[in-house]
Amino acid sequence: SGIVKEHHPIEIFEVDLTDKIQVEDMVSSLVEKWGGIDILINNAGRGQAQKGPAYLLDGEDLTNILNINVVSVHTVTSSVLRNSMRTNSNAHGGRIINISSRAAKKGLPNISFYVTSKFALEGYSAALAEELKDDNIYVNTISPGMVDTKSFPKPAGRKGVRSAESIKDGLLLLLGSNKTGHYLHVDELDLVRAKGLDDSIALKPINEDDFSI
Repeated sequence: SGIVKEHHPIEIFEVDLTDKIQVEDMVSSLVEKWGGIDILINNAGRGQAQKGPAYLLDGEDLTNILNINVVSVHTVTSSVLRNSMRTNSNAHGGRIINISSRAAKKGLPNISFYVTSKFALEGYSAALAEELKDDNIYVNTISPGMVDTKSFPKPAGRKGVRSAESIKDGLLLLLGSNKTGHYLHVDELDLVRAKGLDDSIALKPINEDDFSI
C-alpha cells in the first residue's frame, strides 16, 4: 500500500523480511519506480523472547532473533546492492546504516541472545564496509540509545530515555560523512557537542586497532 503526502511522497510496503522473494519484489518495485536506492537504513529488529542466564535459554529463540536482527539485514542489503547501489548505472554509490545497540559493545547479562545478534551485526557491517570501500558505498552503524517506541516502551521519566526524533542528528552526521566502517552512539554525540568538540570524535571505527608492543 502507498501513502503520499503533498511534496513528501512516502511509500509503505508491508514485507516479511525473512522472505527473500518478498524482499526482492519490494526492492525491484522501488528501483523501477524511483530509479534506484541511494540510502538504506536497516531498522528492523527484535528483542529476545525470554531473559535470563544464557545456559537456561532455549536455542530456538537464538535462531529466531538472529534471523531478524542479522539475516534479514543481509537479505535486504544484498538485494539493494545487487539491484541498485552496485549496478553500472549507479556511479555515485550509496550509504548503508545499520541500527545497532550499546549491547553490540558490552556483554550485558540476561540478554545474551540480543547481545549476540548485535555483535554479529557490527561484524557484518565492518566486513561489508571493507568490501564496498572502493565502490563509493559507505557502511556504518548507529546506536540510538534508550529510545521510547511502541515496540520497546520505556518507563516515563527514566534517565537517559530519548525520543525517536532525537536521533536525527546522528543519522544526518552519518549520511554526510565520508567515513565507513564506523560506529556512532547518539548519546556520545550529545556529549561531544555539549563540550563543543568536533562531531567526528563521536565516530569510532568498528574494527579494533592492530595489536602492537
